[in-house]
Amino acid sequence: MDARASSYTQPMTGQRQRYADTAPQIIPAGKSSRVQGDGAKVCVQPEVDQNERPITPDEIKKYRKSTVHEPGKIVVHYGRSDDHVPDQVFGVKAVYGDTAAGLMANYPTSELMQWRLDRQEDIYASTTREPLGKSFSRGHVLPGDLTSGEQPFGVQGEVEPTSSQVKDLVFPIDTATMQGDPEGGAAHSMYIKTHGDYAPGQQRRRGYDWGGSGIDPAAATFGGVDRAPYYDGVAKALNPLRDVGNKASASIIDKRVEDFKSTANDELGRVKNLGHGEKPHEQHIYGVPSRRFEEWSAGRLIKGDYPAAEQAPDPDLGKSLHQGYRNISGAGGGGSDPERAYGVPCIRTDLPARNANSRSVADNVNYGNEPGAVSLIFPSGGAERGVVEQDYVKPYDKDELAAFYASTGIPMEEGEFDAAFETACELDGGGEDVCTINTFQRVRMYNMSAGME
Repeated sequence: MDARASSYTQPMTGQRQRYADTAPQIIPAGKSSRVQGDGAKVCVQPEVDQNERPITPDEIKKYRKSTVHEPGKIVVHYGRSDDHVPDQVFGVKAVYGDTAAGLMANYPTSELMQWRLDRQEDIYASTTREPLGKSFSRGHVLPGDLTSGEQPFGVQGEVEPTSSQVKDLVFPIDTATMQGDPEGGAAHSMYIKTHGDYAPGQQRRRGYDWGGSGIDPAAATFGGVDRAPYYDGVAKALNPLRDVGNKASASIIDKRVEDFKSTANDELGRVKNLGHGEKPHEQHIYGVPSRRFEEWSAGRLIKGDYPAAEQAPDPDLGKSLHQGYRNISGAGGGGSDPERAYGVPCIRTDLPARNANSRSVADNVNYGNEPGAVSLIFPSGGAERGVVEQDYVKPYDKDELAAFYASTGIPMEEGEFDAAFETACELDGGGEDVCTINTFQRVRMYNMSAGME
């Protein structure tokens, strides 16, 4: 038991020196291991080039889209990424034959090709029986007289002239026979009796004895004549209000019937009455207002609307009002300063500021040199590479500044650096041959723009 337990507890020796094992006879659960050089310090501050991208392990690389869809390579599924692919060409090599343009351009381009095409078409029966530009040939052999055009087709008729009779039947001429029997004739009267064939506008006569009554049917008018015509009868029947001569009195009906009609029927040009009563006036608005009292708007919340006494700082701001818990000395007590405050300030301006490059991540003291919200929202140029604002305003001598610009690779003409350095030293002042990168760059840009003009 002890020998087996020692293999598990050996890596935990560092922990046993601090914590006592209350149950040494029980084997610890899990497995403890320690890899040399793999700790929090290595993860936070790795000893590698910051510009070098970490390499993806081979067993993970096949799952990355950047590897699967790498430009210029075939997309291979990660399940087949480790399979051996033979170095050979797959598929069958195509044999090129006739092109599409050659197959489509099959019309003969010369007389010899046309003659050859005609000979190839002669084997078809349709070409022999229906030659191009000629009528359909049925193989009939006609006599010579018919083919010469001297003998006409058909048989001569026995009735003369048949052509004039057919023409008169198709296009009859205006004769007394075609006009028919005149009105009052025996034939016309017979057709009236048998077929009711009255002529247009003809008056019907039933054989009455008009002489005994003294009425001439040709001049007399039968029926009554309306001496007072009534116009727009249908419109007045649908809308009685249009009839100004209507003397009918109002009829009294049950109110329940009218109320039912007003709510059950739709009135033209008006909304349907739902039985909610009459509207008090035209400006009346139905419903309950959503805001029953004046609420504060966003602008009023931002600006505030409270008295000056409430706007003043709280009396316990920065000090305690309880006797005995105050952190200031009493007035005139032993010659001490009554305005003196005890404790440690939040911003330690009394301590020298640490360098940002060598400052520990565990140092949470604010030395007053930390960037504000503006620097976080609008970082300066080169902030992603560790360049801070102090680097631009730090004074450099001529040799340091020349070495810095030589490392950047910015080309400068002969004498350009000396002229800009002298002007930048005069602007920064101090009586020393030093200037900042910010001032030097502004002078250099000014000289370049002046040279362009």
